[in-house]
Amino acid sequence: MTVASDRGAALLSTRLTSHVRELTGSEPAVEPISVGGGVALVDRAAGRIVFLASPEKPAGALGHLLLLASRHQLDEAVVIYDDPSAAAVAARRSAAIDPAPTIQLADGLVLREVDPAPLPEAPSPAETPPGFVDLCRQAGVDPIQEAGIWRGEVLGLEVVRATLSGVEIGVGRMDREAGVVLHGDRPPAENLVSVAETVRTQRRAGSGVHPLATLVRERWLRHDLITDPSTIGLVGLVAVDPADTSGGLRDSVPAPAVGVDTAGARVLVVCSVGGDPDLVPVAADLVLREDPDRLIVVLPDRDVLPTLLAAVERLAVRSDVIGVRGGWS
Repeated sequence: MTVASDRGAALLSTRLTSHVRELTGSEPAVEPISVGGGVALVDRAAGRIVFLASPEKPAGALGHLLLLASRHQLDEAVVIYDDPSAAAVAARRSAAIDPAPTIQLADGLVLREVDPAPLPEAPSPAETPPGFVDLCRQAGVDPIQEAGIWRGEVLGLEVVRATLSGVEIGVGRMDREAGVVLHGDRPPAENLVSVAETVRTQRRAGSGVHPLATLVRERWLRHDLITDPSTIGLVGLVAVDPADTSGGLRDSVPAPAVGVDTAGARVLVVCSVGGDPDLVPVAADLVLREDPDRLIVVLPDRDVLPTLLAAVERLAVRSDVIGVRGGWS
């Protein structure tokens, strides 16, 4: 921690102590701890946890709160925000969590209740660009529509995108833009085959830490399950839009899909990698949007940890966690 961050944590701790006095009418019996850029008071004797969100990264507060509450087996949980938008999203997601945490918005030293934000409107489905699916299939690339944009993926990694100006080929925005400049005179099919083969060469079992092997592995997991949904007891599975927009290839966002089990029940599947603290709040949003009969959270075996299992159990829908061997293992 830097001196500036130490001071910031101290200020947050002072504020949290004041808010807890306001909530409980008494002096906190424990000292605040720093978690995820915010601070928390974990009072096991009182059966309560109060979390003050980081002003810089408020969106992550609910996930950290749920993990802490699950680790310490506390049902009474409060999270306090300075950001009204982040508070409203957390209030919405809390509706799919049981017991639901209390969401508060700080107005100076006064704490106010928060109205939940509505679910984001789904983008209108885009028409399939002429020839795009055939272009993908010829290169062994999976065409997928997400957030109203047609893309093509190799083992979950985007390698081509349809835009208003045509087809852009490459891994990531900068690679796609460079490809337009450097390979604009090359047939798109030839260019896509080359890029897809490069990705496949690295995106394989035992591929190590090459960037092409480590990017968006949660989408790689989803791809493998869509290819063979029977591995988790389903008879069909299709990708659906994520709850949050990814900020880039290195931004891990849980990858959802919806399928049907052998009894005909609608099943939401959420794939995640690396112990993402936002997993349960994101899954809560997806439960609200997709209204499944049950939820399956799929993780690499090594990420199936007791605290995360306990946090998933707080979702207000029948939920299972399944550990699998990743295709990179």
